[in-house]
Amino acid sequence: MAARLIYFKYLIILILCCGFLCTTQASEKIVARVEVKESQGIERPLEYVEIAFQMPLDKAIEEFHFIARQEKDGQNIPCQIVEHTIFKIPPIIQFRLIFPVSIKANETHTYKIKYVEDNLLAGSNLHLSGEGLNLVVDNTFYRADLTKSNQSEAKSHESGQLRELLIKRGFDVLLRRTENRMHWAPNFQNQQVEYYKTIAGWEHPENYKIMSGPYLIRTFRSDRAPEHSEILLSAKYSFYDELPYFTFFSSMVFKDSLVLVLLRNDEMTMDSLFTHLAYQKKPGKIVDVSFKERYNILESEPISNTADWLCFYNLEKGYGFGSIRIRYNITDNQGRPSPTYLPYTKISDGAAGGKYWNRRLINDHPILVPAGSRYVEENAYIVFKIDKDNKFSEIEKWADIIQHPLETYVYPLN
Repeated sequence: MAARLIYFKYLIILILCCGFLCTTQASEKIVARVEVKESQGIERPLEYVEIAFQMPLDKAIEEFHFIARQEKDGQNIPCQIVEHTIFKIPPIIQFRLIFPVSIKANETHTYKIKYVEDNLLAGSNLHLSGEGLNLVVDNTFYRADLTKSNQSEAKSHESGQLRELLIKRGFDVLLRRTENRMHWAPNFQNQQVEYYKTIAGWEHPENYKIMSGPYLIRTFRSDRAPEHSEILLSAKYSFYDELPYFTFFSSMVFKDSLVLVLLRNDEMTMDSLFTHLAYQKKPGKIVDVSFKERYNILESEPISNTADWLCFYNLEKGYGFGSIRIRYNITDNQGRPSPTYLPYTKISDGAAGGKYWNRRLINDHPILVPAGSRYVEENAYIVFKIDKDNKFSEIEKWADIIQHPLETYVYPLN
């Protein structure tokens, strides 16, 4: 009798388990398979993978939640939906997802992207406050302030452009430019205006989207450029959890021909907070020089517009802020080079000891830019510590990772 009771007990447990598994499997529909490959020989404790795929639109958007299940160990990683696009005929939805990956050098991981019924995303150290274009983004490494200010040059504009950046990491140093916003590009000047105009002069750009979650906060803006209606200007900030950098993508597309005397991008302008400049001249060659000593060096050989990275740092206090170049494309809509004039990266002196870097595309000379011309770039702006033994080990490490992202292959299963 006891043996029979034990048999029936385990039979009931087995039936319950089978029912649970069937319910779980029914609610976990596999929608894509993703292969992530590390081919650069770099160990990556944290990198975010962003993928896109399509699936039938068979429920309300609020009911879609996804996990990435690693095939090797069965680990379930909740995915953040970055954006979605709905197509009515046929009823299809395209998703863009992001999820974190930890991968060793030369490894390949495979994930199944599954639809699940519940939202499994948890909180993080990435936080958003404010509303509209007036936002503040915090993570472990920095606080980025995109708000309007009555004290800065752009006080009358809600442009959504970076105004100031707090370096955390035990430094608590506020990077800012007293009279201007800190992030001052793209900017442009035609022959009819006395002074150049900047993206910070946008007032509520026509197209504005914000995507917010525990892994990524992203803003996207597009509109005609201030007082330069010939230019369609687009800009995208991406802020990540537990990474010491954010990225900025910009695109300038010329809808009509225009004569410009100035065109600049990748510009960060700051008060007197740094003592030195460094940049990657070419692989294995870093130029490291004080601001006072830089003039003769840069006059004889300016910094290239395609330099891998550059930074300002404070030698005594040990903090640095730099630009890691990700993308630089100046081809037009037919694949031909868009016009430039004496392109290079300039290090400039501002009032009251301020310093700024800027990537010059058209440098103080009238140039006709034909309709169809395009100028596209993407940079990662990073805060880092100066290493006593190897000053730039941190920015070099991140440049290697950022400029050589994981290879990702998506195979939709719908």
